[in-house]
Formats: sequence, C-alpha cells, structure tokens
Amino acid sequence: MIRFFRHIRQNLLTQGRFTRYMTYAIGEILLVVIGILIALQLNTWNESRINKKKEAAIISDLHQEFQKNKDKLDTTIAYHQTILGAIGEVMRLIGEPEEIVLEHNTDSLIYLTIDHMDYSPSQSVISELISAGKLNLISSDSLRMLIFEWGSAMEEKVEAYETMDEMSQNLTVPYLTKNGSMKDIDQYGLGKGNGPSKFEPRNHKLFQDLEFENHMDNQVWGVTNYLLKLERLGSIIEDVLAQTKPTA
Repeated sequence: MIRFFRHIRQNLLTQGRFTRYMTYAIGEILLVVIGILIALQLNTWNESRINKKKEAAIISDLHQEFQKNKDKLDTTIAYHQTILGAIGEVMRLIGEPEEIVLEHNTDSLIYLTIDHMDYSPSQSVISELISAGKLNLISSDSLRMLIFEWGSAMEEKVEAYETMDEMSQNLTVPYLTKNGSMKDIDQYGLGKGNGPSKFEPRNHKLFQDLEFENHMDNQVWGVTNYLLKLERLGSIIEDVLAQTKPTA
C-alpha cells in the first residue's frame, strides 16, 4: 500500500503537477492522521471496556465482602449489647441488701461484664485496591469516599476496643482478683471445667463496695463507646452495600 502511494507521488512529480502533488500529499497526511485518531479511539474504547469489567468485578467483590462484614458486625453489636445489659443489672444490684443480691447469679453477671469480643472484619478487597493502586477504577466518587471513611472508622474502632480492654484487664480484673473469686467467675467462661471455688463465696460482697461500682461504671463507658464506633461502621457498611448492590 505504501509503495502504491509512493508510485503515485513519483508520477505526479515527473509530470510536473506540483499543485496536484501537494494536494495529494496533504490528503495522504490527513488520511494518516485520521487513521491514527481512529486507532487511538479504538484503543481508548478497548481500555475503557476492560476497566469497566475490572470495576464491575471490584464492585461485586466489595459487596460480598461487606455483606459478610455486616453479618459479623451485627453479631458483635448484639453481643456487646448483652454485655451492656449485664453491666446495667450489676449496677442496679450494687448497694442492695445482701439477700436481694443473692437472688441473682452474680458470678455469671460479673463474667459477662469483662468478656469482650473484638470486631475483625475482612478487608482483603480494600487492601488490594489500595496497595495495587486500583481505587481509580471505581468511577463513583461517593463510593471511594466511603472506602476512605471506612479506614478512618476502623482506626477509631481499634482505639475504642483497646481502651475498653485495657480498663477491663488492667483495672477491673486485678480488682476482682484481689477482692473476689476469679474461679467462681471463670466457671461461666473458659474455666467452666474447673468448677467453683472451694473457698467461701465472696463475690456477692463486692456489691457493697464503692470501688466495685466505679469499675462497673468504667465498663459502661468503655462498652458504650465501643458500640458507638461499631454503629458508625455499620452505617458505612449499609451505604457501601447500597452503592454496590447488583442491578437486575
């Protein structure tokens, strides 16, 4: 084809038709430019089509991951609401006469107040998006912002859990170890196979101690603060699921 065009140009120059040669040369250049533009357009279209497929796969993966995270979060929230309820029951019994306190299973209630569960969602899809620099494949600005917000909310969640766990392990548990029977408490958890303490029951006496009330008040704050962070994560999850919901 190139040899054909070259032959035409040579004939025009040989015949002294310079004007026609220039017109033809310009037309040839335009054809080359148009060909390049068409090739670029086809390449852009093909690249866009590939990116759309990648985006669709990412959206699907995000939806599946966040659906699993939602189920796990719902379980974690329900569990800590149960803990908060147990702490509330303990707080209501503090200061009550001993005979009223003994009507309740105080060991079980105390165990619940310190038995926390951390929320550890799957983040493999988001981690891959960030580490591989694929966030730009998501065309939705609001969805990208939700992913960044998720990272911030997760940091707050981690801080809230560490604060709650630190108060429990470094303040409440040492207090219970010194003033009560941990064996009686632990029989409602991992230590249930060991049975109750052989010493005289004493945990019901904690309910007459102001320091015990202070520890339980700290537990209320810690669990409530943790639940607030979990609820923020729940709100983000709902928004992500709404924006990644498969279309019919």
